[in-house]
Amino acid sequence: MILLVTGSSGLIGSELVAYFCRLGWEVHGMDNNMRADFFGPAGDTRWNQHRLSAEHRTFRHHELDIRNRQEVLACLEQLQPNMIVHAAAQPSHDLAASRLFDDFDINAVFAKL
Repeated sequence: MILLVTGSSGLIGSELVAYFCRLGWEVHGMDNNMRADFFGPAGDTRWNQHRLSAEHRTFRHHELDIRNRQEVLACLEQLQPNMIVHAAAQPSHDLAASRLFDDFDINAVFAKL
């Protein structure tokens, strides 16, 4: 079985990756560390991406921005996942007010693909 997790380096996404890898699934994570853009160095999630790759042999990271529809669709076509969990999000309410389109494109548009 193949699972695709968006936001795979974040809190919820990384837990999903670990859980399904332990079940024996082939898990693909889509993440571009946008949290570092929102919150600066303190928000960087690369450490979690590297941890997942080191701990789970059935995990593969894909450096993709979910707002890039062409690349996302190409990845979906290539992987043909059995299940997709959309865990990517713009997590700051304060930033949502000043970055409206980033907030909408990250939190809502992927779900429409």
